[in-house]
Amino acid sequence: MEIKKFKDTEELSRAVAKYITALIKNKPEATLVLTSGDTPKRAYQLISEMGKSIDFSKCMIIGLDEWVGVGPKSEGSCRYIVEESLLKPLNISEENYTFFDSLSSDLATECKRVDKLILDRGGLDFIIVGIGLNGHIGLNEPGYAFGNYCHVTDLAQMTIDVGQKYFEAATPLSKGITVGLKHLLEAKTAMLMASGEKKAAIISQTVSSQVSPEIPSTVFQLHKDGLIWLDDAAGSMI
Repeated sequence: MEIKKFKDTEELSRAVAKYITALIKNKPEATLVLTSGDTPKRAYQLISEMGKSIDFSKCMIIGLDEWVGVGPKSEGSCRYIVEESLLKPLNISEENYTFFDSLSSDLATECKRVDKLILDRGGLDFIIVGIGLNGHIGLNEPGYAFGNYCHVTDLAQMTIDVGQKYFEAATPLSKGITVGLKHLLEAKTAMLMASGEKKAAIISQTVSSQVSPEIPSTVFQLHKDGLIWLDDAAGSMI
């Protein structure tokens, strides 16, 4: 586990953008899982500015998670956020990315579809995640085992409450569908990106608490190439 601090969110975002673009240049056929949310948006914007000359035609981008029951055109969906901030500006073909179909009537089969895609491509080269205030990674909430591949979860109340910020109107949320922490552990490189003072306490717990599914983010202590990249505010307690 490697911890890096950057002076502010802009510097952090630029470093993340450079890392991802370098990865694609060095391995054009890379398989990546990308998160949504507020934290990576600036990094994605910078990639779209820097990446005009990068060939994305051989890579595969997979969305980290989705709110069950929320469609892809909703402003709060993972697909919408990543498409609007990164995939569409770079004109990346839909053949080169996929997201969970959270409206599917058979979510178990949807999990198996994404599992098969990842495993058929030899596992993940890179996964980037944010962190919830309760330590959740993707929608792997406290208590879910590190041994899960893609799966459906019951959302914690904190996640439901915080999740409302992504929607223009109140949206019922109860379950998530997510890449599991077993995929993260098996990825060649896993990056946790966090910014802002409100993340400082959970970042401190992530790096210093006993490894446990009760704090999902402690999984990074087990990763052979786990990167925790923070701005100074998020890293202020470590």
